[in-house]
Amino acid sequence: MAGYLEIMNEFPQELRRPIGRLIDVLKAEFAVRREDFSTLTEKVERLAEAQIKTEERVGSLEVAVERLAEAQIKTEVELTSLAKAVKGVQKELGGLSNTVGFSLENESYRALPRLLKERFGLEVEGRLKRIFAEYPDGREDEVNIFGKGKKDGRALYIIGEAKVQLSTRHIDGFLKKMGRLKLLYPEDKFLLMVTHSARPRIIKYGESKGVAIFQSFEFF
Repeated sequence: MAGYLEIMNEFPQELRRPIGRLIDVLKAEFAVRREDFSTLTEKVERLAEAQIKTEERVGSLEVAVERLAEAQIKTEVELTSLAKAVKGVQKELGGLSNTVGFSLENESYRALPRLLKERFGLEVEGRLKRIFAEYPDGREDEVNIFGKGKKDGRALYIIGEAKVQLSTRHIDGFLKKMGRLKLLYPEDKFLLMVTHSARPRIIKYGESKGVAIFQSFEFF
């Protein structure tokens, strides 16, 4: 292949300088383009590397999400089992609470006639019992202790409730129930509550509301 100078010598003398200048310009333009191309290539390579790293991170994230999902499923299964166990315990405790509550009521039926006469001069007529008071609209209230009696020759109803461990909340709830029972029993009433345990302030609170408090140790 002919060299650069040989080719130039083939041109007339007056054209050699302009052609040389043209070649120099072309070489400069070509060099710039090659440099730009190299820069672009480097940028593409860097982008490719960043893409690979991103894909690796995404892959790690997907694995972490899968593990988290598996852990979530295991947790939900364990929570479901725990909920069933708690429900079973609650059912057993509810049954035990009912048993203790019914036992307290049954003991009160035998002991209250004596205690009411000794403490308040109230004579129980017939037997005390448990009833369900039915309202005209179909609602009903369970009444733990219900009966009739006389005090100072005056007839009245005996209405009470039994709570294993008495609280002010129980007393307030009982009085709210009595507000409904007035519709069925507008006559005079003697209100009482029986319990296994009550703090002195609870007893005072009940008495201040017109509710006599009896504790199970008094039954014997």
